[in-house]
Amino acid sequence: MNILIIGLGSIGQRHLRNIKKLYPTTNFFSYRRKFESPALDNLNRVKSFDLKSKYKITYIDNLINLKKHKITAAFVCTPSSLHVSETIKIIEQNINIFVEKPLGSSLKNIKKLKNILKSKKIISMVGFQLRFSPIIIKLKKIISSNKFGKLNQILIHHGENINNFHKYENYKNSYAAIKKLGGGVTLTQIHELDYMLYLTANFKIKNIKSLSSKVSKLKMDVEDTLNSIILFTNKKEELICNLHLNYYEQPGKRLINLLFENGKVSADLNNKKITYNKNFNKKIEKFQYNRNDLFMSEIKYFFNHIKKNKPISNNMNLFNGIKTLELAMKLKKT
Repeated sequence: MNILIIGLGSIGQRHLRNIKKLYPTTNFFSYRRKFESPALDNLNRVKSFDLKSKYKITYIDNLINLKKHKITAAFVCTPSSLHVSETIKIIEQNINIFVEKPLGSSLKNIKKLKNILKSKKIISMVGFQLRFSPIIIKLKKIISSNKFGKLNQILIHHGENINNFHKYENYKNSYAAIKKLGGGVTLTQIHELDYMLYLTANFKIKNIKSLSSKVSKLKMDVEDTLNSIILFTNKKEELICNLHLNYYEQPGKRLINLLFENGKVSADLNNKKITYNKNFNKKIEKFQYNRNDLFMSEIKYFFNHIKKNKPISNNMNLFNGIKTLELAMKLKKT
């Protein structure tokens, strides 16, 4: 199969490596505006090999008339501000598409994208690899089981120092720190919004109180902190979610606390464990996986749907990416 990767920074190269490992006979094409990112490994360590020769990449100079290359699927891995325009160009050519999170940096042209999506029979997906985390999957099952009674509150905390994102580059040059490229903690850490909506799929948002700002001394023109309180409701009950994101916490912390009527379930994504508390009894469940396993799982999922010509459901395709982006923009503005 022929795969087009648009952008070969950290995430573009990760998908390149993973696709090559899973499907060794793949032919790779790439469209790059800049050639600034060095060759990297799975730990984002700089390597000395040449990407083009190692993976036999054919570089193209535009995204027009891609049919001549017989592209099976395109991966959009550029800065967030470019995602929507590039996605539209790909979909208009009836090419299957995988877009890295977030789907965009604003709601500009989102209506146009929705209309095009409805008119095309392509397979699409957004790169929310935490959906394949055994911890997130387990939390979803726990909520559905009613084992701990009614869920009253979800506390989500993700703090990570932006200096640790990519060791090979100065954080000030990263898209995550630059407004015009779609940076800011809300969009960069949008995984938390996505799995929050996944865990509360049976509810609708009723009210939002949110505050975002830059409070640290980091040199950037985007927000480094988000604090939100979201009230979810269904026909019978209500649920509150407290969400905190920041760019400066060290050591980093990524926690999800589910507060039920009859107990508490605490997930630690960094240390890969879930702690259960019920009737003053405590139990810890540990999970064995590495970060790249989640990326491999999402690639398999995407290509399995292409192989079967089976559309990906709206809770994981581009419509889900649109829904999550719309929430992110509300949180930034509220």
